[in-house]
Amino acid sequence: MKLRKLGSIFLISALVLTGCQSSNSGKEEAAKESEKELSVVSATVSATQVLDKLDANLLGIPTTKQELPEKYKGLPEVGQAMNPDLEIVASLEPDVFVMDNMFKENVEESMKEYDINTFYFDTSTYSAFLNSIKELGKETNKEEQAAKVVEELKDVEKEAVAKKGEKEPTVAIIFGGGENFMLATETSYLGDLAKTVGAKNIATDLDTKVESPYIQFSLEQILKQNPDYILRFAHGNIEETKKSFDDAFDKNPAYKELDAVKNNKVVDLDPSIFNVSANLQVKEAITTLGEIFYGK
Repeated sequence: MKLRKLGSIFLISALVLTGCQSSNSGKEEAAKESEKELSVVSATVSATQVLDKLDANLLGIPTTKQELPEKYKGLPEVGQAMNPDLEIVASLEPDVFVMDNMFKENVEESMKEYDINTFYFDTSTYSAFLNSIKELGKETNKEEQAAKVVEELKDVEKEAVAKKGEKEPTVAIIFGGGENFMLATETSYLGDLAKTVGAKNIATDLDTKVESPYIQFSLEQILKQNPDYILRFAHGNIEETKKSFDDAFDKNPAYKELDAVKNNKVVDLDPSIFNVSANLQVKEAITTLGEIFYGK
């Protein structure tokens, strides 16, 4: 009887020990997987800049005329952001393929043919950009590096608003392409940046339910809101649009009634710093907006 009891005890102990070893082994495997150096292919310049900061292992880069990090030069090109060559991407066998979320619909149908783990990087607003950096860090096992990049951007925000008083500066952000002008709302990249540095966008008062990043407006609406600042951003044919801006403001005397015009607070945003979507140059963009609204 005693021998049977001892046998049972040894059997239970062995099972418990085996279970513990199996559990520990599972945890070790999970830990190894989370520390694994993942290979990445990027089809977007913005994400490639971030991946450089994360010190990611890149196998392929976007085809672009824009400047890419030096260490990635010479890598295979996978096409432009709006239409990457998925056959080349698949041939590189990345653990993660990074695409601009703006062009997700362009490739969704074609993507079904390939078994590629795809991360869609959102650059539509500054807030979305920050979140995408965090999520990309998780996706590529670079969470610590991603947190550092986000922290650096948050520090730039704090510095930009250091001289802000209690009053919110009001602003109209006029977005132009040729002779077509629209107002950028808070759901646009530029509008979200202005909000980040503490400015109040008059577009919100014109349409409180607005979801579109840009809305039509009338001069009467601008006159009624009378913003402290007017930011003008030329897109597309920049020189042509700048001329259209100047012609509109010079030829229509109503513009001269605006406080922003009277106080010389109409600012043309530098297209080498500002854009319609986010990238790591956002640091300079935030600093510049802080200087415009609150001084250097």
